[in-house]
Amino acid sequence: MKLMLVCEGSSDAALLPHIRDLVAGHTQADFESDFWYQGRRLADKIRNGFNRLGECDLLFVHRDADNDDPEERYREIADAVRDVGYGGPWVGIVPVRMTESWLLLDEAAIRRIAGKPQGRTPLDLPPFSQVERISDPKATLERALLSASANRGRRRREDRRDFPRLRRQLLQNLPAGGPLEQVQSWARFRDDTIAALHKLGAGN
Repeated sequence: MKLMLVCEGSSDAALLPHIRDLVAGHTQADFESDFWYQGRRLADKIRNGFNRLGECDLLFVHRDADNDDPEERYREIADAVRDVGYGGPWVGIVPVRMTESWLLLDEAAIRRIAGKPQGRTPLDLPPFSQVERISDPKATLERALLSASANRGRRRREDRRDFPRLRRQLLQNLPAGGPLEQVQSWARFRDDTIAALHKLGAGN
């Protein structure tokens, strides 16, 4: 079975290990996976991915909701999938508002990635129930990382420039289970993946 993730940017490929873990936990089938992100429109990205990597059995498409209705993003994904003529099952991955909202759930990971695992500086993280209601989770995450590092001057400027790498590390180490399972967009991604595997006849 071949899986493909079409994502917004190269750093979002860090979602792929989570897809693999989720699929491996709900199927006995062998599978391989790959990702693609290049293209102007979403349909172009999907088409380019198929052209470069070949067609897949199960397609995952990542789109941040940003400030739009998440359901509008799912409709956008459905339209793009239909435009390219893909007839297999697909799963939308639509964090509300951005993927960074998921990364605000693990204070210990933020401190560890910032290099101060034993730090005590307040990070002002939102409660779990509010993470998908923050207007700018990317800015909130950046502030939390800067606060956690407690650096000043030149080191702080370096930390700011290093944000994309730190974000990617957090996403790679995003812990499934626990509070994340209570976040609606993650739960939908999980449940839709399980349903897609059953549609393929590959679910446990």
